[in-house]
Amino acid sequence: MKFVCIDDGVPPETFAVLGAACAKRGVVFERVEAAGFDYLPERQLEPGDMLYCPAVSERAGAVERFLYTPGVADLRRDRLGPFAAVGGTPLIFSRHGLPTPRQCPAGLAAIALLERLVEELGGFPVVVKAPGGSGGIGVMRADSMPALASMVEFLLAKGVLPMLSSFVADAVCWRVVVVGERAVYACRNPVPSGDFRSGQADRPEDYVAAIPAQLAELAVAAVRLLRLEFGGVDILEHASGRLYLLEANFPCYFAPADQIGGADIAGAMLDHLIEKRLRLAAQV
Repeated sequence: MKFVCIDDGVPPETFAVLGAACAKRGVVFERVEAAGFDYLPERQLEPGDMLYCPAVSERAGAVERFLYTPGVADLRRDRLGPFAAVGGTPLIFSRHGLPTPRQCPAGLAAIALLERLVEELGGFPVVVKAPGGSGGIGVMRADSMPALASMVEFLLAKGVLPMLSSFVADAVCWRVVVVGERAVYACRNPVPSGDFRSGQADRPEDYVAAIPAQLAELAVAAVRLLRLEFGGVDILEHASGRLYLLEANFPCYFAPADQIGGADIAGAMLDHLIEKRLRLAAQV
């Protein structure tokens, strides 16, 4: 059995936990560098191989699509594998009835329009998000109309369509990791002093395996809706207990849960892929 991972600036701890999980299960672990990849025909994978791309660059995606062939086990539900488009969050969630903060795109910087949108969102503050960032980059908070108008005007001038959403105060931000049909681990991401965005949890007590049922069900539903079998789902839990789905990330950075929280997400991923490769082989 062979498990292939594609690297293009991925944190080394991701490969450390995945490699250890492979060694424990007698699986050959192969790390492929996207930079300078040769695209020779013999590099294409065989049915029964397993594939995961933790890198998010376009060239890493190109390598993943080249390596993939039907019968390769990856972490998508769609039979097209990496050729299937996945995206559309967060609007896709609200369109399918999953609870999200109120949200809408801002296609114009006109004050009259922005005033209407803010009213629809419940008033200031509002969250302004530019797509494509990670780790909180591109997520901003506007507390007044002058701040909002200037942010929207700037982003539109850069060719970026900003998404506005209501601000959920007094909430805990959870990252729930889903493998297959199961939420396997979660962490409470703390909010640093002076910020409104949560950051990576670095204390063992922030990681939990006993995930509240509603939290787990919402995370699994989000990953399933995107036709995925793995994902890191960000959910706000309001002080009232109400849950708000923010996004489902694929790929996602999960190594701290294994290294700090004592989880075995890498092992759960490998076990899922091993079972899937057997299922795919039985369908031939």
